[in-house]
Amino acid sequence: MPRGSKCRRVCSEPSYRVFSGSAQGEPVTLSVEELESLRLADLEEMEQDTAAERMGISRGTFQRILYSARQKTALALTTGKTILISGGNYVVSDCCCGDGQRPCRHCRYASSPACEGEKEHE
Repeated sequence: MPRGSKCRRVCSEPSYRVFSGSAQGEPVTLSVEELESLRLADLEEMEQDTAAERMGISRGTFQRILYSARQKTALALTTGKTILISGGNYVVSDCCCGDGQRPCRHCRYASSPACEGEKEHE
C-alpha cells in the first residue's frame, strides 16, 4: 500500500486559475503545488534544495513536481490548450519567510512582520 502524500506548503492561493488557449479538447490541469514549484524555481530562481525546503518536501519530490509542471505547461503552450489550475494536496502558509528564510521577491507576505500559522486545503 503506497504512503499518503504529504501536504505541500505554498505561499498563496493563485489569483488566476484559467488561461485560455485556442485549441479545442481537454484542458491541461496544473495542481496548485505544480504552480508553486514553477514559481519558486523559475520566477524566484531558487535552487531546488531551497525551494523544496520552502514547500516542506524532499528535493526529489520537488523535482518530480517541477518536471510534471514544466511538461504540462510546454504541452499547453505548444498545442494552444487551455491551462486550468486546480486541486492538489497543499497548505497555504501565512508567512513564507519562517526559519530565518528571506521572503520571496514576489511574495504577498514580504512586508509581514510575523507568521500567524497555516490554513489547510485538500
